[in-house]
Amino acid sequence: MPVSSTSTPRKLVLLEINEITWNLIDPFIERGLLPTFKRLKQAGAWGSPMSVDLPPQLDPWITWSTVYSGRPQKDHNVYFLQQPPESIRARRIWEILSDRGVSVGVYGSLCSWPPKPVKGFHVPDTFAQDAATYPESLRPIQQVNLTYTRSVRLPGDEETLATKLRMGSKLPGLGLRPSTVASIARQLWLEARHPEQRWQRVMLQPMINFDFFSALYRAHQPQFATFHTNHVAHYQHTYWKAMDPVTFRPLDTTDKEVQIYGRAIEYGYRSADALLARMLTLLDDRTVLVVASSMGQKPYHSDLKGGKSIAQLRSLDQLLEVIGASDRARALSTMSGQFNIYPADEAARAFVIDALGKAYIDTPERPMFIFDAASVDNAINVDLRRYDGLTGHSRVTFPHNGKSFDYEDLVHDTGLVKSGCHDPKGMLIMYGAGIRSGATIGECTNLDLAPTMLALLGQSTPAEMTGRVLSEACTDASGWKTAIAG
Repeated sequence: MPVSSTSTPRKLVLLEINEITWNLIDPFIERGLLPTFKRLKQAGAWGSPMSVDLPPQLDPWITWSTVYSGRPQKDHNVYFLQQPPESIRARRIWEILSDRGVSVGVYGSLCSWPPKPVKGFHVPDTFAQDAATYPESLRPIQQVNLTYTRSVRLPGDEETLATKLRMGSKLPGLGLRPSTVASIARQLWLEARHPEQRWQRVMLQPMINFDFFSALYRAHQPQFATFHTNHVAHYQHTYWKAMDPVTFRPLDTTDKEVQIYGRAIEYGYRSADALLARMLTLLDDRTVLVVASSMGQKPYHSDLKGGKSIAQLRSLDQLLEVIGASDRARALSTMSGQFNIYPADEAARAFVIDALGKAYIDTPERPMFIFDAASVDNAINVDLRRYDGLTGHSRVTFPHNGKSFDYEDLVHDTGLVKSGCHDPKGMLIMYGAGIRSGATIGECTNLDLAPTMLALLGQSTPAEMTGRVLSEACTDASGWKTAIAG
C-alpha cells in the first residue's frame, strides 16, 4: 500500500558513503567545512543506525549486504568481497524492485557483480571480477575503474596504448565532463612536481564516476538508484594517525607525515560534501535522498609496536606461479593486502591452502598468510599477516617446494600504517519528499534501511525482513502505519 496519498510514486536515491561517521561530520560542520551536510541534517531526518554485524564480521561487504537485503549475515551469507555470486542467499533491494517491474539504477554498490538486465542501468562495484555492465555500452566505465582505481591491469592485448586511447575516447560520450578532465590534468601536473601529493588521486574515482552516474540518472530517471563511494573510508583507514597524532601515542608520527597527510581525511569529507551538493541537483520534488553508511570508523590501535603496515602483494600471478598453481587456480585482488583465490576443483583448493598455509617469513612461527574462517563455494579469501621487525630482506619460504624470496620481491610496503578501523555506529540522513524536517531518528540498525526505503517507494516489505520502518522520519505518519499494516 502506498506510503502517502499522492498518485505520483516517489523516487529514491541511496547515496552510499562508505564508513562515514557523525563523529567527524559534526566537528567538521562546526568548523563550517560541510555546508551541504549541515543543510540536510537541519532540513531532513537523521540518525545513527548500528550495525547488527559485529567483529569479526564487521566488514563493509557484509554490512552493506545487510543494508541492501534487510537481512542479517546468517541469511545473506556474504563473507568476503567477490565471493561467488551464487552463494549470496538474499535478494538485495534493487533485485526485489526490479522483479516487481520498478526501474532501477545500480552504481557501485558492493557485491553487486555480475550485472543483471534491469529497466535502467547496472554498473557493479569497483572490486568486480570483470568489466561487465548493463547495458554493455557502459563497459568502458568499468574498464577505467578496474584498470586504474584498483590497480588491476587489463589482460595482455588490452594493455596497448591504442586500446587505452580507444577506451578513453568513449568516456566523454558517457558523461565525463570537461571540468573533470581538467581536474585529472591538474592532479597529474601536481603529482609530477610533488609526488607526495599522489594521495589526492583517490578522490578522482568518485568524481569521474559521478559524472557517469549523473548522465545515466538523467537519461533513465529510475525510481530507485544507488551510488557508492569508498574514498572517505580509504582516507580514514590510512591517515587518521596523521590527522590526530596524539591519539596514537606512543606510536611515532613525524612532522612530515602530518604536513603531507594531516588534512587528508578533511579533504575526503569536504569532497563528499561537494558530491552531496551535486547529487541534490539531480533530484526533483518527489524524490527522497537517503545518505548512509552501513557502519563507521574510529581510531585503530594495533598490538604491533610499529603499527599494522599497509602492504600488498606485487603480483598475484607471480604468487600462483611460485606455489605451482598457475594452471589450477585464478586470483583476484580485493582490498589492500587481501585477495581471493578461485581453485579449479577441490584438489586444487586443498593444494593452495596447504601451500599458502605453510608459507612463512623468516621462521615457521611467522606464517605469511591468514585465511578467512569461511569457505564459500570453493573460493578462498586470504590476507597478508603483519609482524614487527620485517625488512625488505626478510626471507619468505614456501616449504612445500623449498622456494625462498626476499620479502620485498613479493610484497610492496607503502610505508604507512593502518590507523582507522571499523565501528558499528553508522550514519543516516533522509531528505526530500515526505521526510520530516529536523527530525531525529530513534534507535535503529542497518536492518531498518531496506524496509524503510521500500515503504517510501510505496512497496510492501518481504516477510523475511525483520527490521522496522523508520516512521518517525516521515511527515505522513498515518500513511506509514497503513503501509506497515498492509
